[in-house]
Amino acid sequence: MASASSFQLMILVIQCLAALSVSHSTSVHFFLHAQVWAGSFCASEKGCCFPNTGMVSQEFTVHGLFPCSSSGTRLMNCDRGNSLDLSQITGLLHTMQRKWPSYSCPSSDSTPFWAHEWSKHGTCSLSVFDGQYDYFKAGLDLKDKVNILQILKQEGINPDGQYYSSERITRVLQIATGVTPALDCTVDKFGKYQLYQVMFCVDKSGSEFMDCPVYPEPTCPSIIRFPPFRGSAAEGIYLRS
Repeated sequence: MASASSFQLMILVIQCLAALSVSHSTSVHFFLHAQVWAGSFCASEKGCCFPNTGMVSQEFTVHGLFPCSSSGTRLMNCDRGNSLDLSQITGLLHTMQRKWPSYSCPSSDSTPFWAHEWSKHGTCSLSVFDGQYDYFKAGLDLKDKVNILQILKQEGINPDGQYYSSERITRVLQIATGVTPALDCTVDKFGKYQLYQVMFCVDKSGSEFMDCPVYPEPTCPSIIRFPPFRGSAAEGIYLRS
């Protein structure tokens, strides 16, 4: 009897864990769409490497599309057994190489980065998107809705290594898009705060920008640097091979 009871208890635990996993994957209340500035990635202590598929666009590129709960918590790793299948996103690969590349070293074709994003974030979005193609296409479509670099340049905010008000950057993007973004900053190898990425909240359909129900914790001081990105070297910070 003890053995049978133990077996039944084990089955119950497995069922509860499975139910918990499903609930995590279906509790998306909104998304965060993050676009990263390669100049800041390259100015970090680790440096950067271009994808071996070729040069990338000198613009903000997609970091990820992160599903969030009602409290703003990012939902992650909902189905570790659901791995990236490149055959499902063949029609997107050329665009992803330019607009959703990896800058991590060593150089790759960005597949490990996409696999990471799918496993960590995409698997928690299956209540919204019908598979991998729809998830990555949504990330690309959102990127095409807003040209961050163009908006900033039009207002005299250029990636020239100068310092700008983080409040002004936020305001310029808010006026242009109608929603208030969140800025994310990192520290470069010289200990200076720099604009790393811009994040916009997206409605639960994964298609329209919105003001954030809950904003991420601020990481930027009042004045931040906007480093250059010239494709091979920036102020003596060279790409690693």
